[in-house]
Amino acid sequence: MKLFTLALSSLFVLGTVHAQEDLKNLSAKERFRIAENEKIEAATDAEFQQYMSTGHDLFSKRHYLKAIRSYEKAAEMRPFNVYPKVKISDIELSMKDTLEILRAAEKEEIKKEKPKPKEPEVAKAEEKLPETPKQTMDRLDKWEEKERQKLEARRKNEKTEKEQAQPPTQTKSGDVQTMSIEDYRKELAETFPNGITETVSEEGNKVITKRVVVQDGKGDEYKKVVHNWGGIFFFKNGDAVTERVWDQETVSKK
Repeated sequence: MKLFTLALSSLFVLGTVHAQEDLKNLSAKERFRIAENEKIEAATDAEFQQYMSTGHDLFSKRHYLKAIRSYEKAAEMRPFNVYPKVKISDIELSMKDTLEILRAAEKEEIKKEKPKPKEPEVAKAEEKLPETPKQTMDRLDKWEEKERQKLEARRKNEKTEKEQAQPPTQTKSGDVQTMSIEDYRKELAETFPNGITETVSEEGNKVITKRVVVQDGKGDEYKKVVHNWGGIFFFKNGDAVTERVWDQETVSKK
């Protein structure tokens, strides 16, 4: 699989380099003529247009790695055409963080792949039938879809946790108003004793440790949320904070 991916990348780079070198040796007039001809020819190249259309569709569905692969195929077919390269550059810039996460996970997945022991006859037969490029791409596409779903679920959980950690609201004359942080801290001080009050509860697939710290007539609520998938988040009065804040402002006061 690594050899196949490397081969694809090499073809793409070499084709682009050769095309750019050829253009550099031409006059501005010749480069303009080639660009105009390429625009006309690309418009009637059904296979090229299909790859571009597939790339657009995959990007709209947030299948970013799949979209890049489709644009790369289009670029290999027509190295003088800048459109697929521009689309790849746009994805790389706008989806940098997401692509880094997916590609890092992809590398880890490749490292973990180990072939299962097979009967000698089967193994010998399969040596004559190596994985085809299409099978490789299909397998990577299925893996990417799974990783993308996991990433989206994790981000959704983080957003939900932040929303749930916001301070409560109070009502006046039937209208709901957000309680000011100072009023909220005073209410905590009136409700809880001086010092640290800790409670631990389970909600769905997470464990929430809450510590209310009351001192000098004011209180602060801290939360530590531990998910079963490994994520750990910290909050102070509804705002996300670091583990260091949790340790320094709650543990050190005991």
